[in-house]
Amino acid sequence: MHNTVGRRIRNLVIGLAATGLLAAGTVPAQASERPIDVTGYSVSSIAVADSNCHYVSVKASSKVKRDYEEAFGFIDVTRNGGLVDSLWFENRKVGDRALICPAWEGLGTYKVGPADISAAYSYWDSYFGYEGTDYVDYVDRTSKTFNVRGKSKSTLTAKRSGSKVTLTAKAQVYSPEKYRYAQYNGKKAKFQVKSGSKWKTLKTLDLKKGTAKLTVKQSKKKTYRLSIPTASWATATSSNSVSK
Repeated sequence: MHNTVGRRIRNLVIGLAATGLLAAGTVPAQASERPIDVTGYSVSSIAVADSNCHYVSVKASSKVKRDYEEAFGFIDVTRNGGLVDSLWFENRKVGDRALICPAWEGLGTYKVGPADISAAYSYWDSYFGYEGTDYVDYVDRTSKTFNVRGKSKSTLTAKRSGSKVTLTAKAQVYSPEKYRYAQYNGKKAKFQVKSGSKWKTLKTLDLKKGTAKLTVKQSKKKTYRLSIPTASWATATSSNSVSK
């Protein structure tokens, strides 16, 4: 809080300056531009398989200047530039958890920061011989992104016709706004065949309408699976393995 005595003395200084009674060279001490500096945020991505709202923990790291007294403010949590939540920041700590409702705000990438900060700094007034406290307001532009992903799942079936094997893959991802699993058009999905103890990729393609097919020429019985990597809005998934 402001120092009451300090404020009265500063008002007196302003009054003396206005009337010309304050001698030149007695300007009050300058404010610290950024008494506290947020250097980073710690926040983890989450995966959802329901349409509920979820709390996401956020921590802040910071460094302070020698004249730092205290600080408070608000940290923005946004998605696509729209405000999702506002977190209370006080004395170098985040006092709230971010409330994320993907059924309303959607799946994908969210951002923590910037923050509107009001920080107190101390200073020594050599003319009057006392230590005072004052505040400075500023925006800290530090930020970090995290993702809210729907849980995805996939299946693979195989059908043989002579020396050819047709693989059919299907994938779904939980859609909070639909309150159910929906077709997932996963990108860069890999049809794989087991070779010894490792999986070898036969072909990489994108699913359409939640499905994809691949026909391979293979006379011998082999084991296959489908693997879809993580997306900004969907978790990774690997299907069941099938032998044909």
